[in-house]
Amino acid sequence: MSLARVATPCRSSLLRTAAASPVSAAIARRGYATQKVDNIPLAAYDNGSPTSAVTVAIRAGARYETSPGIANGLKHFLFKSNAKRSALRLVRESELYGGLLSTSLSKEHLFLTAEFLRGDEDFFVEILGDVLSSSKFATHEFNEEVLPASRAEYEQVAGNPSILGFDVLTQTAYRQRGLGASLYASPSSPISASGVSSYAKGAFARDNIAVFGTGITQDKLSSLVSKSFSGVPGTSTGALNAGPSTYFGGEQRVDFAPHHADSPKAHNGHFFLAFEGGSSPEFAVLRALLGGESSVKWSKGLSPLAQAAAKVNGGHAEAFNLTFSDSGLIGAYITAPTATLPALAKEVAGAFKSAASSVSSEDLQRAIAKAKFDLTSQMETKEHGRAFVGAALLNKGSVVMSDEVVSQLEGVKAQGLSAAVDKMLKGKATTVAIGDVRQLPYADDLL
Repeated sequence: MSLARVATPCRSSLLRTAAASPVSAAIARRGYATQKVDNIPLAAYDNGSPTSAVTVAIRAGARYETSPGIANGLKHFLFKSNAKRSALRLVRESELYGGLLSTSLSKEHLFLTAEFLRGDEDFFVEILGDVLSSSKFATHEFNEEVLPASRAEYEQVAGNPSILGFDVLTQTAYRQRGLGASLYASPSSPISASGVSSYAKGAFARDNIAVFGTGITQDKLSSLVSKSFSGVPGTSTGALNAGPSTYFGGEQRVDFAPHHADSPKAHNGHFFLAFEGGSSPEFAVLRALLGGESSVKWSKGLSPLAQAAAKVNGGHAEAFNLTFSDSGLIGAYITAPTATLPALAKEVAGAFKSAASSVSSEDLQRAIAKAKFDLTSQMETKEHGRAFVGAALLNKGSVVMSDEVVSQLEGVKAQGLSAAVDKMLKGKATTVAIGDVRQLPYADDLL
């Protein structure tokens, strides 16, 4: 038995992934203090709250896995038995303190988080250190807990087309290599306890991790990390070097029949249209410009995608901007009754083309304001906050950024935005159709 809570994917978080650069400046204003402790980048932000949280970010996401599904297996294999504690003892002691241990996985990073009452940091930072330095990776725990959890997650995602679509989208765009590796462990590519253990040993090293905390002082976190992480190896193995990403684009069609056909939206089609993007502020503004969501309850919204979806009964279209350290995907997720989805998808593609030709001054200002709000407000959520801070520490060793980065959004001009969209549209698109694929559109039907 394990206390570790594994984060499950949610559609809203996938739809609103955004450029990390402007958000990093917002982090700086929150007061993160950074330093290196025994070659480990460390950041702390003492907000005075009665609870604290410490996260270890590891460069061990799906992009770096040595075989399919191995990163997902590692996510489920943590907070089990180690050299100091059995899994049962870990559960009992953690519950005694009233804390929470969890893991989550992204394309590039694995996160281990301990949340607890202020004052209990000695125990929980020690637990994090033990996970990295002395996890046993016992075969019986793998068979009894890791495999069932991994398979259940895979089945859950396979039954949710809005989440499945994003995973298939990245697999198609990057041809299942690097960033194209799935976040989930497919039964068609079995994983083993020894394989997960080997992957962990290659990733768990001081030069491959970063530690950051909230509700804790920098001096306290520095002292605890120095003490509790002393057993972590200093250097990671070269096996985790994924190399630069290569975007290919392409089309994928997934026949899908809903499990619960009584739902009004059970027979909706699902379509994903994307292009190569990145961390440029123009892409963050483009996502906000196209929109799709409403800012006022009971309102459809006035953005181009919201207006397009309003014409279709049961239709919805929303822009997304997925960014990674050296690449990204910018596009839209569309769902509607199968018969009407092709027309909606064509309108969505038209919205991209319109942005390439001209953007009014009023629409641009609205989009910039929306982008600034989206990027900064996401930092208030635990999931996004951890992802941005962890990525900044691992990639740059610091989360302190100048206000000039924030001003990049304000510096986006209509001409520059249109030029970026025009260049994007000239590249190869990536599309994923899920549902009754005989009726769903192809890329060349739209572009």
